Amino acid sequence: SFLHERYYFADLYRVYEEIFDRVPLSLLRYDWFLKNLSLTPSGFYSIVKRLIDIVGALLMGILTIVITPFVWLAMKLEGSGNLFIAQERLGEYGDPLRVYKFGSMRFNKAASSEWTTEEKHHNPVTKVGALLRRTSLDEFPQFINILRGEMSLVGPRNDILGLGLRLAETLPYYMARYMVKPGITGWAQINQRYEPGNISPQSIEETTGRLAYDFYYVKNRSLALDILILLRTVKRMLFRVSPW
Repeated sequence: SFLHERYYFADLYRVYEEIFDRVPLSLLRYDWFLKNLSLTPSGFYSIVKRLIDIVGALLMGILTIVITPFVWLAMKLEGSGNLFIAQERLGEYGDPLRVYKFGSMRFNKAASSEWTTEEKHHNPVTKVGALLRRTSLDEFPQFINILRGEMSLVGPRNDILGLGLRLAETLPYYMARYMVKPGITGWAQINQRYEPGNISPQSIEETTGRLAYDFYYVKNRSLALDILILLRTVKRMLFRVSPW
């Protein structure tokens, strides 16, 4: 009879997250952020994460010093681009942050509001820059930002200032991703697939997908998740494979 039938109720948020490893943005409400962004990581997690950041940044620094003469020579032979650039980006809590990278485009537009695909005609990626981007070596000078405590090895990837503000005006709750310290790599970077040839979001649609992965990380961040992200990032750098 009806009274003896059993009914099971599933948490739609949890089911979606377990299947897709990201947060359903269409279901998010203000109370979700109060619940999940107000959580303070344990002292143990914060200390170990910082130690991992320092060790990783030192290794990145050593590699940066080793490859810099070769990058400089390759750029001189190509005849275009800056060896190092400083970009204005968004940092933790949305504060402006200056980050350092190997130059990969002909000109340095420190706070651009354009997608890479929008500016490629008047500010193209150099041949050396394309190689640096494919291997992620262009990011390594940011070891300075990690040692300063401005960034982490793992966290939501931060945006160039102009583009970040443009996205914040378009996407609800977008700036909430900056409640966590930005990182060199993150959950979105190892899971999301972009259009062929792109290594970062180049549209509102792709950025929306990245945001869903970022909120998953914000909610579930832990030492185990950080280590998983680092291992999968290293694997992709070494073997250039698709996400698992």
